[in-house]
Amino acid sequence: MDKPIRGFSALGRLPLRVRPVPFEPAYGLLGRVAVRHGHTSTSEFISEMAIGIPNFVHEIENGRRLVELALLSGVPETRIRASTLCVDENGAMFIGSKLISARVSNRICCGAGRVCPGCLRVDLKERAGPMACRPHRRTWWGLTAVTSCPLHGLLLIDACPACGVQLARRQASPRFCRCGCDLADQGSVSLEPSDLVADRYLVGRLGGVDRVGHPLLDRMPFQTAALAMLRIGRVTLAGARGMSKKGDNVEPAMQARMASLGFRTSESSR
Repeated sequence: MDKPIRGFSALGRLPLRVRPVPFEPAYGLLGRVAVRHGHTSTSEFISEMAIGIPNFVHEIENGRRLVELALLSGVPETRIRASTLCVDENGAMFIGSKLISARVSNRICCGAGRVCPGCLRVDLKERAGPMACRPHRRTWWGLTAVTSCPLHGLLLIDACPACGVQLARRQASPRFCRCGCDLADQGSVSLEPSDLVADRYLVGRLGGVDRVGHPLLDRMPFQTAALAMLRIGRVTLAGARGMSKKGDNVEPAMQARMASLGFRTSESSR
């Protein structure tokens, strides 16, 4: 585990705190702490706090400086680490004890601050604490392998429906775009249950929904399993033409469909 920089612990815990929630990554926790202190941007919040660590927000977004975040927020480091994508000393990527990738890859994280409007509505209705601090980010919203919310059957939103700008991780609350649009009031594309299979499997591996086992994919790291599903589904759907496609970037709804098809095909062929 990281050690706090010298003198940092003297800052102590921040006066206003937020309630810990399951499956919230470090950058999401930092955002809610910023909201609790009246800020709309984590960068503005850290600048005003004069934390004294260069690029602190960037460090948090990359799974570092979790000791300092724990000191500031009062949330145990072990709890933050359990929901945050981190790189170990061997260059492998983990979320808690779950192996995501055996080596570092910049294709694992989504650059946008994606959200599920259905989850935001549930947070506002069912979570405790100040209303502004109830909506929280989920770990899997930031993983490119996951394109939908298996709980609500909706594609994750990566751009504001009102202004069209890509949603930012550094926007402190996942509920609002920088233009002021309330994302909890927005809809999203609803997927067929058959197209949610892959995301349900992946989110289940992280503990977000009931886990569905798979004798082949369970033996692979998370990201390897995700790519295997997508590529098997692409070949099954498009035949030889699918093999000729370069890269694995496809439109989100099609990614969900291909990956789900890949899950079923690899399961039935074992």
